[in-house]
Amino acid sequence: MIKTIIVDDECPAREVLRNWLTQFCPDVAVIADAGSVKTAIESIYQHDPDLVFLDIELPDGDGFEMLRKLNRINFKIIFVTAFSEYALKAFRFYATDYLLKPVNISELMEAVNKVRHELGNQRNNQNIMELLQHNNKFGNEFPVIVIPDKKGFRVLNIQDIICCEADGYCTNFIMVKEKNCTSSKNLKFYEELLEENGFMRVHNSHIVNMKHVNGYMNEGLILLSKERTVPLGNTYKKRFTEWFNGRK
Repeated sequence: MIKTIIVDDECPAREVLRNWLTQFCPDVAVIADAGSVKTAIESIYQHDPDLVFLDIELPDGDGFEMLRKLNRINFKIIFVTAFSEYALKAFRFYATDYLLKPVNISELMEAVNKVRHELGNQRNNQNIMELLQHNNKFGNEFPVIVIPDKKGFRVLNIQDIICCEADGYCTNFIMVKEKNCTSSKNLKFYEELLEENGFMRVHNSHIVNMKHVNGYMNEGLILLSKERTVPLGNTYKKRFTEWFNGRK
């Protein structure tokens, strides 16, 4: 059984989630619930859960504050939020599970299934720690991104990503110094995340970090760092050439 605590300041929301877990996720045992940061911390220390469903907005603080007050985070977390688009983007950057209110049953089942898999593989909470550090230090900027891969997670410095390339339903990250890696997410997912951090879609299969663009060849090739080249697709040519000519 997956020992679980639900943290939400709305009693009806806690009851709905508890009932849905009973019906659709029978191996999830809700051992306690809490409506504030204070009671959540008390419940976590008392019950030592495997999983916590955590609302962001609580009457005496927020979910991030609660996590920072704990001595250690040795449980999985699924955020449940009606929060801003920025918060959702932050969760996606850090490969963290979240459910958007009102909760969808199929999304709930998918998130719980991921927790089952991660508990079985004893993955750590590095992504959660990175998210908390980001929340403290960087505001709306995202200096790093957490990539889910076959072994767990990798934390990449965004400025060190040369480009991203589609590999079927996966995405390859080409790095300056670190070893290249592959994410199980598709290229469209990362296009939406990285476009505000100096990246541009230049081909159906390529997104490039504009800081690593070193040149452009008339035959339709973009020159990048480490002598790498990527093709420039006709759909993206006008936008790229306007940017390239404008930087001179």
